[in-house]
Amino acid sequence: MGVAAHLHIRIDEYDGRIRTFIPGYEEMIAASAHALSGLDVPEPHIVDLGTGTGALAAACLRVRPGARITAIDADAEILELARQRLSGSAPASSFMSGVFEEVTLPACDAIVASLSLHHVRTDEAKRTLYRRCREALSAGGLLVSADCCPASDPRLAQQQHLAWRDHLRRTYSDAEADAFFAAWADEDVYFSLADELAMMRDAGLAGDVIWRAGAMAVIAARA
Repeated sequence: MGVAAHLHIRIDEYDGRIRTFIPGYEEMIAASAHALSGLDVPEPHIVDLGTGTGALAAACLRVRPGARITAIDADAEILELARQRLSGSAPASSFMSGVFEEVTLPACDAIVASLSLHHVRTDEAKRTLYRRCREALSAGGLLVSADCCPASDPRLAQQQHLAWRDHLRRTYSDAEADAFFAAWADEDVYFSLADELAMMRDAGLAGDVIWRAGAMAVIAARA
């Protein structure tokens, strides 16, 4: 399923509508990109998993001008939007159409992902992905993941869910908000923040939480 169909929106609505879905979206993207200022490489190679329209890749280029981007997405239509977005700022970028769990990840200095790793449905598959990321990263490289990572405590996780629902209700009716959550539940799996950090650690990645708002978090993990 393409990203627009998954979100129940038109492809040309994506950049505007994503902000109505995700609390703190702008801050989350900015924090993810800013993490790359911790790379020692002057012109790093950055791989973007599930690049979407290229919003995170574009933010990374503002932090690290001259970086080379490899954008990976299974949705060919949205990948073309990313190509158009990045063509001026990163002419050397490459675009891979495919599922990031299946394609060969190129050697790189950073791997970034925004709201895409929750499509990995099992802990075994995610552990495998994190090991593959570790193998692709150069020494001292970074994996930066921005995603929904709820609390381990069920009551705290419920509070975070209600806060997320309140965000949706600023734009949508109760029925629409409930329908979005029901649709996303068919494809998305949200591991707790503690579980994400543990899986990264088991893969040889030292992760730290660099931004958090409710259930949304940005983790930067050093290889």
